[in-house]
Amino acid sequence: MVGTILDVVNGGSIFLLIVNAGDRIVEQVVEHRYMWDIIAGEGLGTPADLVGREIEMSDDRMAVGFP
Repeated sequence: MVGTILDVVNGGSIFLLIVNAGDRIVEQVVEHRYMWDIIAGEGLGTPADLVGREIEMSDDRMAVGFP
């Protein structure tokens, strides 16, 4: 499933990505420590910098990737 990140919510120990997947809006949970790995890997400064970026999610939503 491919979508666009609409918002990033800091839930303390987790982050919640709100994603427009075309025909629906889905929520993707990302653990705090993995979020910072994603931010570093994408060369960004903060999780909010992900807003507007495309994201790929596995069908079971256990894995995410950034094309």
